[in-house]
Amino acid sequence: MKSVIFRIFRFFFVVSIVCLIGLVYLFLDSYYLRSLRTVNNASDPRWRVFDFNSRQATEGDIYNVAEVPVISKVKEVSPRRLRFWFSPPIKAKIWKVIDVETGKTLTQGSKPEIQFSDSTYNGKLRFIPEGVPLLKELCMDFSFYPKEEYRKKGLNWSDNFYTPTSEIPFSLKKPYSIDEWVGFSKDDPELIEAGKIPGDRINKTVSTLEQSEQIFEFVMNKIVDAGGTPSDEVQSASPLETYKLFITGKGQGWCENKALVYYLFANAAGIKTRLVDRAGKFGPLKLTGHYFCESWIPEYAKWAYVDPQIQIANMRNHDGIPLHTVDLKKLVDLNALHGSVAAVYDVDTGTLIRKEGESFYNRLKNGLTGEIVLAYKFGYGNNKNFSKIKNFLNYTTLLYAPFTLPKLYPIKYIFMNGFIVCSIITLFLGFLRFRQKT
Repeated sequence: MKSVIFRIFRFFFVVSIVCLIGLVYLFLDSYYLRSLRTVNNASDPRWRVFDFNSRQATEGDIYNVAEVPVISKVKEVSPRRLRFWFSPPIKAKIWKVIDVETGKTLTQGSKPEIQFSDSTYNGKLRFIPEGVPLLKELCMDFSFYPKEEYRKKGLNWSDNFYTPTSEIPFSLKKPYSIDEWVGFSKDDPELIEAGKIPGDRINKTVSTLEQSEQIFEFVMNKIVDAGGTPSDEVQSASPLETYKLFITGKGQGWCENKALVYYLFANAAGIKTRLVDRAGKFGPLKLTGHYFCESWIPEYAKWAYVDPQIQIANMRNHDGIPLHTVDLKKLVDLNALHGSVAAVYDVDTGTLIRKEGESFYNRLKNGLTGEIVLAYKFGYGNNKNFSKIKNFLNYTTLLYAPFTLPKLYPIKYIFMNGFIVCSIITLFLGFLRFRQKT
């Protein structure tokens, strides 16, 4: 019996060590070795090629945020009574569901539920968790068609519940929070220092979108002459180091470096901003490369495209709603920018001006049309308080593309889960051996 336990112990111990070695290699590959092989710079944290720490994701995975809950489950808990589950859970003691058009309360109780009568319903519903503030109202168009109406027409269908359109996202996955996407800790020394640099140039009484434009204008005025080929020092620099290299004339940069400066100052001003990398390789062939940002605009509860390289502070559709990157890609693919408006930095005046979005079609299409890969990272690897180990264990870079991407990321989780499971079994068997000896 002792020899059997020892052999099993030895097997799981060896497997746990193999998994740990594999996990360490994937970590080094994701944050150092792949950059070294790709751009000969192990300190460059930008995403450039498919790796073990990136995976293909849906638009919802990328653009849903925890601050705007999604519907994760719907169940008919009793005849013609639907219960909804939200993710993250919304903790409310009382829920009301009202008809938006009439203002009539359809259901009120401890759960977000809707009770339908025996008649047809078509209308817009709003879920109200009393006492819980929300960034965005929970509204959806809803239709109910009872089975009796189908049977009158000779169709043996059950009750039909359906939503033609919904302002509430649907997702089986819990969304990431805005702060997770940003990846800055509140005590990051560069964030604190950068927050003092603009002084009183940012008017905190205006909307977030207007504040983001003020930050963009400030940044562009500082780095307008910094365009050029970056040195390895610039590519390896932190956000604030990049800014200082620019303004002292000791460094120049591409789109990726300029985006990094906006990313720093926007977050320092309280405008939550994330970095987006556009890259990817098929063997030696590079896909279109470009780097820019997206800022979170709470008034619209959505991300907004920001591109310092082509001097666009934001783009809005014909209704004045800011567009995120995938919004913009869809319009550019269809050459449908008519009616959109771009807030653009004007080099001559050093201010932002408004231009028709159509006038930027040629500049946008070079990077947004066709076969592109967009990489959405959780923070930036050269932020001063950025933990690469924590980032590796908790996140994978999410990739958006119109074609199927390599699936390398499961290997990371095989090693990770294998190490955890085998370590637990090894400890348990070690405990049994110890008890047998004593």
